[in-house]
Amino acid sequence: MNICISGDKYCHYIAFDAYKYFCNHHSGDTFSKKEIEVHYCDLTEDNVLGWCERVDEDSWLVTIHNALGYEEHFRTLFHEFTHVVQDIFGIKDEEIRESQAYQIEGTMYREMCASLKSVP
Repeated sequence: MNICISGDKYCHYIAFDAYKYFCNHHSGDTFSKKEIEVHYCDLTEDNVLGWCERVDEDSWLVTIHNALGYEEHFRTLFHEFTHVVQDIFGIKDEEIRESQAYQIEGTMYREMCASLKSVP
């Protein structure tokens, strides 16, 4: 596992759970062999829930708003993790990136909840 958590103390277990689920159900080695830092902070002034930025060839910083509800938290992490995979495969078109990320975040959240047999 190549994930670390930094920033505000806010439900770090969700980042670990989302990372494990994403690795096991979507991307396999493509994603799990990369370094991912999930950083929590107040993004209210930025008017976003999160973003992803490539640090170097093998590492990314995923910044997440520190006041998300359960579903929004998982969905945002899945969305940003999808952008990491898109970076790995060189997908640059923003319209395609966002469309695909929104589709995958919703699908993964529903599948994860179904596998737990409940939706919080």
